[in-house]
Amino acid sequence: MPDPEPLSDATLCARAPQSPPSASEPLAPPLLLSSVYRVRNLDDIEAMTGGRLEGFFYARDGHPNAVQLAEKLARLEGAEAAAICGSGMGAIAASLLALLQRGDHVAFADGLYGKTTTLITRELTRLGIDHASFNASRPETLRDAINPRTRVVVAETLSNPLLRVCDFEPIAAIAREAGVPLWIDHTFAPLLCRPLALGATLVVHSLTKLINGHGDVTLGVVTGPRELIERVRSVATTFGQTGGPFDCWLTLRGMTTLSLRVERTSRTAGELAGRLEAHPKVRRVYYPGLASHPDHALAKRYFPNGQGAMISFELAGRDQADRLIRALRHIPFAPSLGDVETTVSHPCSTSHRAQDPETLEQLGITPGLIRVSTGLEDIEDLWRDFDQALAAV
Repeated sequence: MPDPEPLSDATLCARAPQSPPSASEPLAPPLLLSSVYRVRNLDDIEAMTGGRLEGFFYARDGHPNAVQLAEKLARLEGAEAAAICGSGMGAIAASLLALLQRGDHVAFADGLYGKTTTLITRELTRLGIDHASFNASRPETLRDAINPRTRVVVAETLSNPLLRVCDFEPIAAIAREAGVPLWIDHTFAPLLCRPLALGATLVVHSLTKLINGHGDVTLGVVTGPRELIERVRSVATTFGQTGGPFDCWLTLRGMTTLSLRVERTSRTAGELAGRLEAHPKVRRVYYPGLASHPDHALAKRYFPNGQGAMISFELAGRDQADRLIRALRHIPFAPSLGDVETTVSHPCSTSHRAQDPETLEQLGITPGLIRVSTGLEDIEDLWRDFDQALAAV
């Protein structure tokens, strides 16, 4: 309604309009970009900050788009609650900081994403938090990594970049026996399985990747028990790690096709992995759907409906990897993953460049390793490009 009093031009320009009255609601979730919200009085803000009244006052502490996205992701993972963070690493850092303090210990799986390993072995160590590693495909190694100060077990559903499979049920049983939560990075495997149903306590995703799926978002999420998620949310808010409305809105839109994309990319990746394995210039292919993969039996058990979009394959060395990247005509070298467009990456130069050469050699991440994020293109078009690029190696 118009203001009954006449206002100057400056005032009319400065003031936000009122929301128009409507008996209907938008079918698509609206994008609400406001960083701050109007609150009626002091009693209401006290009630909101105390959790007795639903509402928003400052976007870093919460906004409608983040709430909608968190609720959808919590339901997807079968969790009580979820917290949205500004990136996948933001979600990883906020959740680990919520669980740990000086003097604690972390048991973490070999071959994690490079920045996760750096966070645990350098940054958390700097804060007085120790660590030991184990092989997530061999649960018995976890027993040696746990000690009385262990406060969390960290693993990935599929490791980055060699796609080793976490043996969930015995790993979860050992963590439960030790009385510590099992923390899982599920970024490479949305919809392929439900880690919480297999014994995990917290599940983390880089929403930047497969869940958004369109290469235009930087966002992360932590899902799990409500009480623990509230603690994660508090840490994320305090450290400024929460995500903004626009990225949340884009991710909600990207999620609408997630199940279709997972089905299509799993099918294409399986075919592409088989063709790469048969090529004479490819030394080795890492794809859980191949019988040659060391964890093939685990993959068939935990991911019966498809083994995902990610493939890694090994060439003779760095020069050969560079020749392949230069020779690809349509598949870009882009150091991320999960886009609708197929991309390749070079782990030694990108995701794992902060790891020392001895660690990379121990893990089997060689200078000739190429990681492929399979998109939605036709398999014949993809193979034509890879085949001609391999001819140039």
